[in-house]
Amino acid sequence: MHLEGSRTHPQEKEEYKGIWDNWFHDTDRVPRGLDFFSIYQSGYNFSHGMSVYYGVREHRYGNEFLVVPYFSGFRYLPAYAYTYGYVLSMARPWTSYWIWLLCVELLLLFNIFLISKYEAPRYLKILVTGLWLAYSPFYVELHIGQQSMVTVTLLHLMGYFHIIRWTRSRDTGYIFSVLWKLNTLIFLPLWVKFKRFNPLLILFSLVLILSLPYFMVVPGSFAEFSSYFHHKFIALGPNSMGLWAFAGTLVQKLTPHSPWLGNALKIWSLIILSCAGLVTLLPRRINFIYGIALWTSVYFLSYQYVWEHHYVMMLPAVTLLTLHDRSWKWLIPGIFFALPTPYIFLNDPSLPMPQINWSIFELFLYHGIKVIPAAAIFGILAFRMARGKIGEEQNSDQLDLKSLIPFYR
Repeated sequence: MHLEGSRTHPQEKEEYKGIWDNWFHDTDRVPRGLDFFSIYQSGYNFSHGMSVYYGVREHRYGNEFLVVPYFSGFRYLPAYAYTYGYVLSMARPWTSYWIWLLCVELLLLFNIFLISKYEAPRYLKILVTGLWLAYSPFYVELHIGQQSMVTVTLLHLMGYFHIIRWTRSRDTGYIFSVLWKLNTLIFLPLWVKFKRFNPLLILFSLVLILSLPYFMVVPGSFAEFSSYFHHKFIALGPNSMGLWAFAGTLVQKLTPHSPWLGNALKIWSLIILSCAGLVTLLPRRINFIYGIALWTSVYFLSYQYVWEHHYVMMLPAVTLLTLHDRSWKWLIPGIFFALPTPYIFLNDPSLPMPQINWSIFELFLYHGIKVIPAAAIFGILAFRMARGKIGEEQNSDQLDLKSLIPFYR
């Protein structure tokens, strides 16, 4: 690779960048395949008798064991490394990367095919298909070699299986989504609401069976794995795209010394999670499609480490809402998710952290273009669910917490 920058923050030289790379932080300042190589290296580690976990950016075994040009850090369950990562490591790193990109493109085509199967107006299916094909976070996903499109496809399938009443297939999709990436644990209240306790038992049994032996055999592996999930309030860079970054950067610009900010954002996350839990569990019946979209938006409003490519997860939410409600209005926030941020107009290539010089308005525009539409979806759906609006939902296997709260009115 043709790189510049430091060992811990490598960058591709300008003349070797793609035509769209300057439009996004993670394609402009992050080298191609960074996240992909973390998984590749974990599979290589396993096949050579080493721990699949290692420190972010610095390889603890030394350069002689490092077979990729660079990487970030492995943050997944160990089974991810000794299955998928192991298969990746059978080919050369760059060969594996390009094969994976082909797989991601095939997943995109599959999702577009799935859109054609909905019973919805043809013009809406055309508009939704256009959204998938013009979705800018997908380009970032390809560049860094992320794995989110598998999660996206499983979320899309979960919603579709629910609509056609393939309940077991929906539950199976959820189990595989959590085993693939732990992000979808956030949807657990939905499965509690719909009283799908057997699938949850299978899920947690599989997690233990696939993970516990590894953590017991490899000393220090669990501590290293769990360290990635400790909420630490850090300086929020321009690649942070959730509500934490949106609120945090604005407050830091107004009051640079804000020791209370980290705790305030954690309290905010607790409020969002509590609100989503209440509108999911308290009503007698809820719309599962609304629940999927609601909890997807919760991720962006409550989690600290949100990157631009994560917004591919809003594709199933917008798709399901549009085709289920048969309303083009849900495409309005979808357009904002699809558009690039104004990064290219705000970036100063000569500075390592250009956001330091951005104005309040520029920070608001950059971070808000994604997270404000996510907050709008959350607010609309939370209001509808709290009022008991369920659309065409016909499921009766739902948990009613009203009967468990004697003072509830």
